This record gives sequence, C-alpha cells and structure tokens, in this order.
Amino acid sequence: MVHLLHANLHALLRAKRFWLSAFILTAGAAWDAIAQRGMASLNGGALLDNTIVNCAAWQFILLPCLCGLFINTDYHDGTIRCKLTVGRSRTAVYLSNFITVYAMELFFMALSVSAVLIAGAGLTIGNPGNVALRLAVLLMLFLALTAICVFAAMLIANRSALVVCAMVGLGLMFGGQAICLALESPKVIPNYGSVIMTTNEDGEQTMQYLDREGNPISADDIPMIPNPSYIDEPLQSVLRTANNIQPGGQLWEILWDGHRVFSDDGAQVETIEYTPRWQLALYSAAVTLFFLGLGLTLFRRKDLK
Repeated sequence: MVHLLHANLHALLRAKRFWLSAFILTAGAAWDAIAQRGMASLNGGALLDNTIVNCAAWQFILLPCLCGLFINTDYHDGTIRCKLTVGRSRTAVYLSNFITVYAMELFFMALSVSAVLIAGAGLTIGNPGNVALRLAVLLMLFLALTAICVFAAMLIANRSALVVCAMVGLGLMFGGQAICLALESPKVIPNYGSVIMTTNEDGEQTMQYLDREGNPISADDIPMIPNPSYIDEPLQSVLRTANNIQPGGQLWEILWDGHRVFSDDGAQVETIEYTPRWQLALYSAAVTLFFLGLGLTLFRRKDLK
C-alpha cells in the first residue's frame, strides 16, 4: 500500500492539471477575501466566517473532474494492470486511489483556507468555533464525495469516466441547491399583479403595487394566498433528510449555515434552523462506507482487459 501511495502521489504532483486547479482555488479564495476587505472599508462589518467555507463550492466542482482524470489516466496508460501484475491486490489499488484523491482534497482545503486568512489579514472571524465545525463537516462530506467519484472512476475504464464524474459532482451540487430552495418556499405569497415606480411631488420615486385588475393597492393591504410551490409534510421532512444525506445537499446546509423556517402564517422568516452537525457527519460516514464497500466488491469482479 505504501508503494502504491508513493507512486500515486508522485504521478499527482507531476500533473499540470493538479497545479492548475490549485492555482484556480487559491486565486478564487484570495479574491473572495480581498472582496471582504473592500466591504470592510465601506461598512466596517465584514467578517471572514463565510468566506472561509465558501471555497468549498469550487472544490466540489474540481474534485470530481480531477478524480476522473487521475484514475482514467491510470486505465489509459495501463498502470492499473501493471500494479496488479506485480502482485498488488485489487483492494490495495482501489484504496490507494481513494486515499490519494482525498489527500488531494485535504491539500486543496488547506490551500484555500490559508489563502483566505492571508489575503484577509486584518479581518476577524466572528465565531471561530462555528467555522471550525463547519470545516470539519465539509471535510466529511468531501470524504463521501470522494468515495462516490472513485467508485464511478474505478468502474468506468473508458474516457467517459471524466464526464460521468463531472456530471455526478454538478448533479449533486445543483440538485442539492434546487431542493434546498424548494424546501424554503413560504406557505403563503402576496397576491398582486405588478409593481410600478411612481414619482411624487418632491421628485422621489416610490414603488406602487397594482392588483390583478391594475388598480393601485397599498403594500399593507396586499392579500396573501397559499403558495402552490410550498412542500408540505411529510414530503418536506423526507426531502430534507434525503438531501442532507447526499454531499450536495450538505454543502448548501453548511455554506448557508442552516435553512430558513417561516412563521405559521408563512409571511416571514421566523428563524434559522440547523441540521445537527454530528448527524451530517454520520450521513457522510455512511455514504462513504457504502460506496467503498460496493466499489471494492464490484472492482474485484471487474474484467480488466
């Protein structure tokens, strides 16, 4: 296993795409921190809390692509068959690839966080404990994402592995976002036709609401109607749980630091609720073990012609 890991890391560090991805992540994280410094100069209230974890979104896109490229290169060059020919077990080959890809993610995370802290020097972290906990959950969800992508890349020997891994990452990420937004739909919505800008005698512009018939209506008199897009129980709980299990749903739960819960009348956000962080970590561990076990089982039976 040690020799396999050494060979993988040597190949990874020699790959230009690895260093290009590292540069993109570092530049993006530093740019976000610099933008926060600009906001601090305007209002003095900018913090680094969200900036530190926001870099995970870029990693969620790049990690599956690099995983597909790295493992597929081994297939294309015949490296995997060579490893098996010299006596390495299929389990060792599979696990060494999994460890290598996750080590790459750990490097990317450390690089991004360091870039934010350096570029954002002088700005404060409002809640260091919460940031550390969010980073820990992010590392667990990336462990699950790594298991899913390695599973796909190790079982697809042709060039489509890159496309499949990329689509898996994008699907989990944007699918999770779509579900999160759908679950945050309010119970009721205002019922009005349109909004126009009007100018009063003093030359000030104000918004004027119009009802469905085009008549002016006061903002306080706008009627509320049931939202047809609202997802009621028990489907809401089922979707919330399913979305929290998959890495893409967890990503937005952490980036947004919880999810909005509307008041009983559905008119406004009552509070922000958090899925227990330990629960998210357990979900990630379960997903990791499932795909590792399934991947090892199928890879042992795979015909490597």
